[in-house]
Amino acid sequence: MRVKNIRINGHRTSVRLEPSLWDAVEDICRREGISLDDLCNRVAAERPGGNYTSNLRCWVVDYFRFASAA
Repeated sequence: MRVKNIRINGHRTSVRLEPSLWDAVEDICRREGISLDDLCNRVAAERPGGNYTSNLRCWVVDYFRFASAA
């Protein structure tokens, strides 16, 4: 597991994910041309409430599922 510090709505927090998931998150940031913080804010807005790390994992899976279907 790797931990990274991020900012969501201006609040600093840390997220702990498996290295392969961090690789996927970094791929998404490159594809979308956005920063890690921007991506995390997008996920927080699209999936409010609940456990943020779990929401991020699900969002990453959905991103690639929809990308492969297009």
